[in-house]
Amino acid sequence: MDEISAVAPWPVIALTLLWLARRRPSVYARAAVALLLSCVSGLVYAGSSTVQNLPAREGLLLHEYVALPGVFTGLYLLVTLAAVACIPAVRRRISVVVVALIGVAGSVLTLPHHELAAVWGAVVPLCSWWAAGCLQRRSLRSLPTPGPWDPPERAKTPRPALRQGAEDRGSRGLAPLRQAG
Repeated sequence: MDEISAVAPWPVIALTLLWLARRRPSVYARAAVALLLSCVSGLVYAGSSTVQNLPAREGLLLHEYVALPGVFTGLYLLVTLAAVACIPAVRRRISVVVVALIGVAGSVLTLPHHELAAVWGAVVPLCSWWAAGCLQRRSLRSLPTPGPWDPPERAKTPRPALRQGAEDRGSRGLAPLRQAG
C-alpha cells in the first residue's frame, strides 16, 4: 500500500501539467519550476538529515522524502495554485482556495508532526510558488523587445493606426494633413 500511496499523486499532477501546458504555458512554466523547487528542497532535506521519529524506510532517498509529513499536501497545494491562476471568475477562485486551505489545514492537523507537516505542506510550496514567479518575472525582463518580424500577438504594444481626414481628428484639435502632389 505504501508504493501505491507514493505513486498515486503523480498521474494527477502530470495530467494537470499537460492541461496547463496546452491552455496557459506561462502558468505551466511557473508550476513546473515550483514543483521542481519543492521536490528538490524535500530531497535535499531528506538526504542531509535524519528525520527523527518518522518510520524508517530502507534508506532510500525517495522513501525518506515520501515519509516526510505533508509532502503530498504540498504537491497538491502547488497544483491547486496553478489551477487557480487559470480560473477567470473571482468567486470560483475564492472557493477553490478555501477548499485547498481546508485540505491543507486538515492534513497538517491530523499528522503526528504538526511543525514538519506545516513546513512541507504549506510553507515550502508557497515559497516555491513565489520563487518560481520571481524567476519567471526576471526571465521575462531579460527578453529582447519584439521586432517587426515577430508575429503581432507577441508584440507588446500594437502600432497605432494611421489617421487621415478631418473625421479622425476627434477633440485633439489636430489639423488634417494636406495631400501631396
